[in-house]
Amino acid sequence: MKKWRYASGQLGLTLVSESFGTYLAFFYLEKLGLSAAFYALARTVYAFWDAINDPLFGHLSDRTKTRLGRRRPWLLVGVPLFLLFYLLVFWVPDWARSPQVLPYYFAIGIVLYETMATVVWTNYGALFPEMFRGLSERAGAAALKRGTELFGFILGIAVAPLVYAQVGFLGMALLFAALAFLAFLYFVPGIQEDPKSESSLGLRESFWLVLANRAFWVVALVGLLFEFGRTVIQTGMAFYAKHSLGLPEAATTFLFAAVFLVALPSVFLWGRLAGALGGKRAWRLAHLFMGLAALLLFLPQSLIPAILVGALVGVG
Repeated sequence: MKKWRYASGQLGLTLVSESFGTYLAFFYLEKLGLSAAFYALARTVYAFWDAINDPLFGHLSDRTKTRLGRRRPWLLVGVPLFLLFYLLVFWVPDWARSPQVLPYYFAIGIVLYETMATVVWTNYGALFPEMFRGLSERAGAAALKRGTELFGFILGIAVAPLVYAQVGFLGMALLFAALAFLAFLYFVPGIQEDPKSESSLGLRESFWLVLANRAFWVVALVGLLFEFGRTVIQTGMAFYAKHSLGLPEAATTFLFAAVFLVALPSVFLWGRLAGALGGKRAWRLAHLFMGLAALLLFLPQSLIPAILVGALVGVG
């Protein structure tokens, strides 16, 4: 029961975060006519704030001492605001749609959303080692969490175009926020904290320890490049379907479905390759394969070839 409660939190987080990250650009640029230059500027500020507030809120959470524990107060406040700001980003009233107001509404909205997203993600992640102690218990909890995460990916990315094509982006946000709220409602009562678990490092010491780790920089750089490519594909897929392939908005679902349906069994393929080639070589090969497959997205002119290329991307 404890594992299911914790995994339900992952579902709520993934559903909201992935639908936000994947379709925010399409909604504001395509539907509302926001300037692409301002969108890029606001997202850059968003990214810098994200880089700063992750360790900041983690440090504050570690130092919190209340009768409710350390993580629970942050989650009790953070979850409702996280869902509220998610809704407000996709609920743009008429007075905020003018060219003079929309940029500021967008910028303030995404910064508020990101702040609460960090609060919830940070405290949710910090609970894992406190709630699950043994290796076998952690393995079982992690596997279950991965399953609910995948379900959140499918709903928030692949199913979302079918939803907003029928009920609009606000309708999509209301539906996903309601589902996430139910998931969090099941998760929060199951929180179990260890009052003795406390970081001994200060914020400054933690920063220097990480920055002095050479392996961290290598992995971080590769991760940055991978995330950049993945985000471009993920965020651009709705534009790609509409403008490059000339397809209706709901067709984006089929493109993402091809990626997910092939990605699932490919996990076992890469697991076998990692055993045969070694983890590092298999990791490099996977990145190379995905990069080459992504280049093929320039070729399709219709849905079926694009689905086939999407399947290749899913392998990587």
